[in-house]
Amino acid sequence: MGTPIRHPLVDAVTPRVVRIDGRAGVVRLSRPMSDLLRRKRHRRRVVLVTGERSRLTVGFRSALVEAGGAWVVRDDEGGYRDGLSGLPYEDVDAAGAPVEEDGSVAAAPPVIRPAVDTTPQLTVDLTVLHRASHDTSLGGALEVLTSAISGGSPVSWGTTEPLLHGWDRWVMTQHARHSAPDTVRFIAEGPHVSATITARVTEHGIEETTALTADVTHPVDGRDLDAAIGRLTDALTEIAETTLPTFALVVAREGEIDRCARAVTYPPPNPVALLIGAPSVKRLGLDLSVLPTRDTVRVVGRPRLPAYVVPLGDATTSGWDALHETLEAVGPDRLATLVSTPLLQAWEEDLHEFDLLHESRMPGVIGIAGSSASDADPDDDGAEEARDGAP
Repeated sequence: MGTPIRHPLVDAVTPRVVRIDGRAGVVRLSRPMSDLLRRKRHRRRVVLVTGERSRLTVGFRSALVEAGGAWVVRDDEGGYRDGLSGLPYEDVDAAGAPVEEDGSVAAAPPVIRPAVDTTPQLTVDLTVLHRASHDTSLGGALEVLTSAISGGSPVSWGTTEPLLHGWDRWVMTQHARHSAPDTVRFIAEGPHVSATITARVTEHGIEETTALTADVTHPVDGRDLDAAIGRLTDALTEIAETTLPTFALVVAREGEIDRCARAVTYPPPNPVALLIGAPSVKRLGLDLSVLPTRDTVRVVGRPRLPAYVVPLGDATTSGWDALHETLEAVGPDRLATLVSTPLLQAWEEDLHEFDLLHESRMPGVIGIAGSSASDADPDDDGAEEARDGAP
């Protein structure tokens, strides 16, 4: 049976779930909540139970999903459903395993209220590899993305909420190093931006994943969605020139003004841009000619270590077909193999064979596919260090 689970937040323990009844309107990743999510639970699943009107912060949602937990919403009629997917549950205990693993026949989908008073947002999921050197610091990609979307910088960070630390990349990086070999997740906030940064420090280097949700509304001139997509595309170009990103995906969506998750239905999201970083291009042996949108792909980085920024959609055009065609051209099986193991381990051979990080910090040539990026001298290593503050 194992040791009984005792924790001030736990309301019930069954053979399948550790139940937490969320009574707050906004559920945050408090220190006790973070501690509970990290505990061993003897194969039980942590299940947060709330009413329909509760909201989850970006930080709490990320931690709950990473811990394999579930958000169960109890509606006004007494029914239960998954707060993120909308799938119905017979009861709270039924959430002890995902529906696809449970094998039971799902009940009829519940009627879920549509979201109201939403705002246009962009989400970015980005992974960057760093060498394990003393001058490596985390958070540079987030600074570039935040500046692009809002013109400002991150303001605060922490491992739990509320965020108690002013933005400081050096301190945050030292925290990640001291936490090694455990993976550590940071929460960050800035003007119109909420984000999480996940860092895994190994002997191979540091794998940094940034997941950002940003309001599109510009605080100065109110530029529209397409302008915001353009700024983020430029930001991905900058990141590809100064660091070693593997993949990034930008998605346009409608969301809450506070960037929290609510148990309502939203309009379908729309993928608008994809970054295929230099390590991915190299390891996949990916030639620009195989990409279906090669005429509009932006080639960035060093000529012998190119990265591709692929436009997918915009405010009026769905990007799903372009995304599916691009992934099909890359090769789903090859891509799955590439990302099935820890990224730093998968690319260890390449990182040793070439000083990829050094290459990526050299001045790169930016251009549309077929432009001067492919004509530049591949041996022109004008040694110029990356600007201060580069990730």
